Amino acid sequence: MSKFAKSLERVYRGVAPAIGFRRSAGADLPPLLLVVNLTGTNVREAKAIAACADAGIVSGRNLDSSHWGQMAAALGDSPLGLSLDGQDKADWSAVPGCDFVVFDLKAPVETVEKKEPGKILRVETSLEPGLVRAINELPLAVNGVLISGEQPRVTVEFLLVCQRFAGLMDRPLMVSLNAMVTGGELRSLYEAGVSCLVLPGALRAERLAELKSEIASLPRIIERKTRSSVLLPRPGGGPGVEVEEDEEEEDV
Repeated sequence: MSKFAKSLERVYRGVAPAIGFRRSAGADLPPLLLVVNLTGTNVREAKAIAACADAGIVSGRNLDSSHWGQMAAALGDSPLGLSLDGQDKADWSAVPGCDFVVFDLKAPVETVEKKEPGKILRVETSLEPGLVRAINELPLAVNGVLISGEQPRVTVEFLLVCQRFAGLMDRPLMVSLNAMVTGGELRSLYEAGVSCLVLPGALRAERLAELKSEIASLPRIIERKTRSSVLLPRPGGGPGVEVEEDEEEEDV
């Protein structure tokens, strides 16, 4: 399993309280991961960003093996992922050091069915609820779901979309933004069920470092909200009505 996929899963599941003096598994992880899109970023900038990000990602379009190697070296121990667009049939398994791949619904199955590396499914905000729920039963190993679109700002509508996705899936939720978020927006996204932010590499490393500090101050969720569906009978013998039941979540 990829390094990024492991971290994403541990952040999504939350951190259980430690017993006695034993350190909790995952206690060293932030409550929310930060990934930076390094497409178009030079090596010097990537090195500065590496200290602030939990992972990096580059586009697979016109991928240059030399540049990929330089990006991987610049990130050091931080994992580097590859983003595939549409029906791109790039052989990512041949890319050395590729920790995870991001692909969309149009990706050929044969390009994503391999066990290695980690896999992130990119979807649109308009994806109908039935298909969102079907991700849970997808016969492919999907380690996380990324809402695409690089939102220009965090709106109430977008928070509702995040809550809806998080409530229908049992996978970590990632969102892509094209601008820095404020402290209030950050907390709202976190409380809406977001486990990871994807930000552009054009942002200054200093501001990313500030964001990492703000992320570290978020209260840790030790039990994720889960939803179960109950089918209530409809008067007259028609199709039942699905009602979602919420379980309480606890914050530390």
